[in-house]
Amino acid sequence: MGADQRTPRPGRPQRLRCAIVCGVALVLWGMRWVWPLQWLPGWMVLLVGAWALLELAAILLTPQRWR
Repeated sequence: MGADQRTPRPGRPQRLRCAIVCGVALVLWGMRWVWPLQWLPGWMVLLVGAWALLELAAILLTPQRWR
């Protein structure tokens, strides 16, 4: 019998959230030269980067395991 496909695997929402916030942080950092993003203050870019690091630390420190 295979795994139930309807229930998500443990840690999948956490990994997805981490991937999204890391992607947003990289886009903000890489596209700073585009004029609308130049209006963003530097602390806002650093705040998104810090959020990405916190999400990554949460995945590394408290991984969700199968029961």
